Amino acid sequence: MTGNFIMLQDGELKAFITEIVQEILNGQKPVEQASLEEEYYTRDQVCDHLHVSTTKLWRMEKDGDIAAYKLGRRSLYSKKAVDELIKSKNVNAKK
Repeated sequence: MTGNFIMLQDGELKAFITEIVQEILNGQKPVEQASLEEEYYTRDQVCDHLHVSTTKLWRMEKDGDIAAYKLGRRSLYSKKAVDELIKSKNVNAKK
């Protein structure tokens, strides 16, 4: 069997993938480690935290109030963004 093979040791795969992604993005801002380890909520978890229906959550997505990240057919929501949305709604309710 002929061809080019790359042998990687433990821990090198992550660095290699990061390098390839940065090359693809043509030098755009590098991906930070914290963003890769961010926690996400499912649609049902967000509805529970915000006390809204799935229809209201869909409307919030369409209006740009919250961003959904698609993973196949599944929608995921940043825990940080949901918490900030809760805080901003609490501040507006007090005014």
